[in-house]
Amino acid sequence: MTWVPLAGGGADLERQVAVRGNRSVRLTSRERDLVAYLAAHPGRTVTRTELLVNVWGASERASEEPIYSAIKRLRAKIDDGEHQHVVSVHGDGYRWVSPPEPAAVVTELPPGGPSPPTDRFFGRHSERATIEEALGGARALLTLVGPGGAGKTRLATEIAAGRAHVFCDLSGATDEPSAISAIASALSLPLAGAEPSAWARGIGRALGAMPAQLLVFDNVEQIAAPMASLLSSWSATLPPTLVTSREALRVRGERVVPVGPLPAAEALALFDDRVVAAGGGEPALEGERDRREAIVARLDRLPLAIELAASLAPQLGSKTLLASLDDSLGTLVIGARDAPPRHATLRAAVQWSWSFLSEAERCALSELAVFFGPFELEDARAVLAEREASGLVAALARRSQIRREGERYQLYTAVRELAMEHGSERSSAEARHAALLAARGTSSAALLEGPRHREGAERLERDLPDLRAAFERSIDRDPQRAAELALAVDAASGLRSGDASLRATTLQRARRGLVEADPELRSALLLAEGSLAGASLDLLEEALALSTSPRRRAEIGLVWGERLAPRDAALARTILERAMQDADAAVSDRTRGRVAALLGEIAWLEGAVVEARAHLRAGLAIHERAGDRRAIARTAAHLAHLGRLESGDGSAAALLALAARSAEELGDPLVSARVALDRGQHLTRIGDQRRAREALEEAARHYERIGFVRERAFVHLHLTETLVGLGELDRALEEAQRALQGLEPGDVAESTVHEAIACIHLLAGRLPEAETWIESGLALAVERGAARSECTLRGKRGLLRLVRGDAQRAWEDFDLAVKKNEARGSTAITGSSLADRGMASLAAGRDDEARADFARARSLLRNPAPDRVDGRMLVVCEAAGSAFAAVARGESPVEVQRRLRAATNDYFQRVPPSEWDLVLRFLDWLVGRVGALTGTRRPALAVRTRVSRTPRRAR
Repeated sequence: MTWVPLAGGGADLERQVAVRGNRSVRLTSRERDLVAYLAAHPGRTVTRTELLVNVWGASERASEEPIYSAIKRLRAKIDDGEHQHVVSVHGDGYRWVSPPEPAAVVTELPPGGPSPPTDRFFGRHSERATIEEALGGARALLTLVGPGGAGKTRLATEIAAGRAHVFCDLSGATDEPSAISAIASALSLPLAGAEPSAWARGIGRALGAMPAQLLVFDNVEQIAAPMASLLSSWSATLPPTLVTSREALRVRGERVVPVGPLPAAEALALFDDRVVAAGGGEPALEGERDRREAIVARLDRLPLAIELAASLAPQLGSKTLLASLDDSLGTLVIGARDAPPRHATLRAAVQWSWSFLSEAERCALSELAVFFGPFELEDARAVLAEREASGLVAALARRSQIRREGERYQLYTAVRELAMEHGSERSSAEARHAALLAARGTSSAALLEGPRHREGAERLERDLPDLRAAFERSIDRDPQRAAELALAVDAASGLRSGDASLRATTLQRARRGLVEADPELRSALLLAEGSLAGASLDLLEEALALSTSPRRRAEIGLVWGERLAPRDAALARTILERAMQDADAAVSDRTRGRVAALLGEIAWLEGAVVEARAHLRAGLAIHERAGDRRAIARTAAHLAHLGRLESGDGSAAALLALAARSAEELGDPLVSARVALDRGQHLTRIGDQRRAREALEEAARHYERIGFVRERAFVHLHLTETLVGLGELDRALEEAQRALQGLEPGDVAESTVHEAIACIHLLAGRLPEAETWIESGLALAVERGAARSECTLRGKRGLLRLVRGDAQRAWEDFDLAVKKNEARGSTAITGSSLADRGMASLAAGRDDEARADFARARSLLRNPAPDRVDGRMLVVCEAAGSAFAAVARGESPVEVQRRLRAATNDYFQRVPPSEWDLVLRFLDWLVGRVGALTGTRRPALAVRTRVSRTPRRAR
């Protein structure tokens, strides 16, 4: 059961949301389980003992007290005045009563975002009508303008709750860069570029691509000018947008909606409701109604001030409450002449509320003000000097100085600001807060590499505001603590890639504070900064010189080698071999395994298949022993590709399944993206183009969200091959160009992209362009020692020469590729090269050599079935070689084409065009080339795709 009907709506148990009309409330896990169990037994009395055992999982003798409070909270969320779903059966338990009529089906639940408030919303009818009407426009921009405490945020939340939306709280932003960072985080977008203008343009493009939904920017008054500039720059792509501010932004197209005091009747209704919620009663005594009306009038009918006053009404009574307001609130409102008018009312309400706290409560509130985000009770105990933390936190929550959200607490922003002003000596609390956050940040960051990655990531993301605040406070007071906090801030920022320049700035500030002290901590900071994309490798060299810890030296060498590998494999190998020695000395299996695997990746890049396989297998064995799921996923995928491409040993599927399991257990989106990329590459190579495209598009979505550039380039590269197999040559060329643009100059993968572009031009019949890209790619591969890429490019050049009628020079290219692949220790690719050479031998009339090459190719490829890609490739090569030979002998073009079609037509009949792979695309093209060589027009076997876009010339 996932949907339970309620009066006027229903409960979605999977999402833990109860929907009533156009409003929804979040259900706790316990409340969800209660609804599920009671609704599964409608009309029957369910005893409390039964609930203890089946819902709480407790013993029959456990206390029944938790049931009473849970039922009370549940009723407040799902019952209304007309229907009660949970009915008490005196002395026995509870009975579930379904709605008298089927509830209306809710086809779409309200979207995610901040949890909807569970208390009742009052008034704002005219404002809501204005907003709803204006939001009907495609480019609506509305700013809710009013004083602090007027309920602008709450009104925006109510409007957003009934529609798809993105909610962005900008209360922590102080300038344009921090505003952009907060907006990017809310939109789950990576920051890219070195300047805020580049970030802003990226967000503008993303807004244009978003599905239709409401955008809410909350609390922008402190950044009104930069926010106005940003919204103006996004005006062409901005979806319907709601802004809350204490002043208008004054931009073109803005519609201002004033949000002032509540009407008197609505203000009084709000006060009455909150008094009851705080434990008070309905106004029954004579004069009570008049006093309450006077109270809300004294509070200027502002919702937050009313709620603060209502929380004290049960303790003070309305008479004393009104007298207190008359004595102090009026003075505070008149107050200092230089106080901004927009602060006066809210400040007065908060100041007045402060006056009713005990000295112990004031001290506690002042110390708790060090928290910027939510905190748990144990966090409060760590920061408060007072031992009775539980009682103090409960008292402050009861007095509405802090609000409770599940198991965590948070100060109201206005209350926190006042507490910061009134605190006498907070440095000791700030030091305890910094120590707490540094320790927790360090432990959370350590979890990122293991099976508890999700837990570590959630803790870091939740603590990031407090980690930053603690870092800023510690940077001058305690440089060592600031360095520890900087490392935790960097780990949290890196979960979505973040902006490298902002992360580097934090690490550099921490490093400068340390001066010459603590070389190991300085080394850790240098390592973190040197790991960032585009950072100078000198940072890693300096980190290595400072550290005497074998474990850290091994980690530095691993990062250094990985960054060097795409550009200087020989130097990377030297650094990694030294890192392996340090890892051995540190007895660090995790680092030993990763170094071994990276040595295998480099060996494969260099074309040393046997060495690569040995390193990768050794690395995988160490990963599995150490439980390093991140490394298991990466190394298993590399072994899968090596086995399929180089050996044809059929192990790829099992290894990729191992990679997928490890990624799922780890829960890291970066690893999940890599596994999707590997799966897409594998599916492309075995001819399953449609599923390959799905996997690669999944990888692209992951990488786009977390912002990794080189990995996105590989997605584009593999999509190129997939799209060629599907016959979408225009799109394939676009993807190849994107891949080339995403690689840094000098990256070894550039030669592979050149090869892909050359293949597209071959299939499009543009031989001069194909030749240009083949030659440029071959030069890059030779220059960088990429033997595998060099062999495949020589094969493409041989094919180009063959279709131009130069069988001898084609044979020379294929022959060199065979020899180099044999020297590398490859079997599968050597088999493919032998098939190419056999085709050239047939074309040159050397039939005996051709038969020998094809026989050996079949053996190395393990005698593939005709329906496999490599099986189709062998048949095509034999048929093509015979066709070229016939052309050279001057046979009838019509007869040559007939024989070629007869030899290969079975493959066209058995494989629909939507699932063609590169081999069949080549065959379709080849029939046309035979016609071109003989001057005969080719009968169409498939719809030819023409490439219209002019590619970037080879460098």
